[in-house]
Amino acid sequence: MSNLLSYFKSSIGKKQIVAVTGLMLILFIVGHLAGNLIFYLGPEAFNKYAKKLSDLRPGFYVVEFGLLVVFVVHMTLTASIVLENIKSRTVNYNVKKSSNQRSLSTRLMPFTGTILIAFVVWHLLDFTFTDKHGDASVLQDGMSYGLYGVVYNAFTDPIHSGLYIIAMFSLGFHLNHGIQSFAQTFGFSSPTYTPLIKNISQWTAIVITLSFSSIPVYVLIQFLSS
Repeated sequence: MSNLLSYFKSSIGKKQIVAVTGLMLILFIVGHLAGNLIFYLGPEAFNKYAKKLSDLRPGFYVVEFGLLVVFVVHMTLTASIVLENIKSRTVNYNVKKSSNQRSLSTRLMPFTGTILIAFVVWHLLDFTFTDKHGDASVLQDGMSYGLYGVVYNAFTDPIHSGLYIIAMFSLGFHLNHGIQSFAQTFGFSSPTYTPLIKNISQWTAIVITLSFSSIPVYVLIQFLSS
């Protein structure tokens, strides 16, 4: 038991837990993206998908609670590691040298992480804890389109869409750093693997960012051209 507690308190233990929880969140994001892309199939398909998820309750609450725990652990331990790193930097020139050598994704981590925390809260209030059959779901033809209508109407606002896209680009930078950090934490860094992992992380981040961002862009184009 004491060995386990020591592991959780150690720097390497924290980093490995952050890496594993980060990977779990990435897998969730990929699954969530797959569901979001059903939006392109129209109101019937998208609302049917949303209803299937809703029908999984109350069992689905267990999954959501588990996801919340993973998110909180990831966020808390990441903050702990960052604070430990700040405390360990006692010489100014070492800090400057370290900052210059770090990638843009790494340097932006405190900002992208903060943006993503705010986005998660906003996103839940925006699309999850909202009336999916009220006025917000009614489109131009006067009919209610459920969650599809709520999403569509939200993204007809350029400011709303712009903030969403900013959050998705923050997610992209975060993912790029996270995948490389996972590989480094578990010892996959080498002249052979590092370039490959870097390419995988960058392309994964680009595809996920552009895929999520394409939905508000698609809605805005449709709305402005109608």
